[in-house]
Amino acid sequence: MTSSPTSLRRVLIVSANPLFREGLRRVYAEKWQGRAEIVATPTSMEDARAAILYYRPDLVIVDYDDKTINRAEFMEHFVSEEAPMQVMLVSLAESGEVLLYNRKRLTPAQAEHWNPWPE
Repeated sequence: MTSSPTSLRRVLIVSANPLFREGLRRVYAEKWQGRAEIVATPTSMEDARAAILYYRPDLVIVDYDDKTINRAEFMEHFVSEEAPMQVMLVSLAESGEVLLYNRKRLTPAQAEHWNPWPE
């Protein structure tokens, strides 16, 4: 994926399954075509935490079925972090909906007018 470094969204793919990880990388690399860069593909919780701290990704795609990735611990880390980012949980075993968690920072003025249920 090529584009100017400042406009690229940083993406992390977390999965110990090499085929699933590569499949996700290819699908999203083709879909984003130069608007995002996959900065790392950690295969363990320890590597994922380190990569999140080092790369400060905009989006983290997590293999929901991966037994080496503790989902509860991962989500706890996601909630406790302060940097804005999105987490997408994807499943190879289940063909249901993809779960997307989005953490944004709002100013007090924005929070005052924020409505989670748009009309």
